[in-house]
Amino acid sequence: MVKTDYRAIYIFCDVSMMPDSQSSGGTGYLIRFPDEFEIEDMSDYYGIYLDSNIERLEIEGLIRGMSGLYDWLRKSQTNISWISRIIVITDRYELQDERRTNPFRIKDWRSNGGKNHKGKEIKNWDLLNQLDKTRTKLAQLARKSVRIEYRKRKYNKEADKLSKKGRKEGLPTRKIAIEGHKIGRRVFEGGEIKYKYFNPKETITIHIFRKRPIKEQWEINAEICSEKRKGEKLRVIVDHLLQEKLQRGNVFEVRIKNIYSFHFEIYRTIKKVDKKKTLEK
Repeated sequence: MVKTDYRAIYIFCDVSMMPDSQSSGGTGYLIRFPDEFEIEDMSDYYGIYLDSNIERLEIEGLIRGMSGLYDWLRKSQTNISWISRIIVITDRYELQDERRTNPFRIKDWRSNGGKNHKGKEIKNWDLLNQLDKTRTKLAQLARKSVRIEYRKRKYNKEADKLSKKGRKEGLPTRKIAIEGHKIGRRVFEGGEIKYKYFNPKETITIHIFRKRPIKEQWEINAEICSEKRKGEKLRVIVDHLLQEKLQRGNVFEVRIKNIYSFHFEIYRTIKKVDKKKTLEK
């Protein structure tokens, strides 16, 4: 059961992305005040964001929502001293405060130059850093705590509708684009794999459809061509030398080295296989 704080201001945020070659998408938010305010809900949407990915779009959506309330508070000068807090809602599990948007975790990453304690680049660090700074500005202006909480998509339908307007009606922008990444056509239409279903040293056959740089590393997006979880997509993180061998649009046999919550690392020994024969199986 979802608990509601009736003295809190809620900001519902969501995004929508088209499965096209430019990964075009939109964001939308809805701000809901406590009943005592007698203020109608406020909402807005933005787009069309080009050449991004779903997490970058989700983070941008949270930033837009918090910025919307910040701008309103500055202009209206409404007394909100009696509200309990500000709660920002996301339907992306990894972007709640118990996970990747935790302020203390972001502070540690910032002190380490956008890297974790192992020295690995934090994915989408530029936007996570901006998100944290936007949250701090809002908290200081409102003099209230600002939390980011997860809710299932069915509790976020209004923001979802707004984001779909953003991806259709907005003006094209590369504000959060991943510059330098290359996108190819997918062969299958499967969703993302559950990484826990695989094991270290397991060999899989993958079709590479996207590559993008993450500072000193590369993210490789691929889809599985072998029987286990065939058609589902996955992420592989590699260095610059290995990404040069993993050409987009080709099929490779790779062996899993390490398994993480949202990506694999693979061994350097890879084998290019015949694309046509593999996909005909």
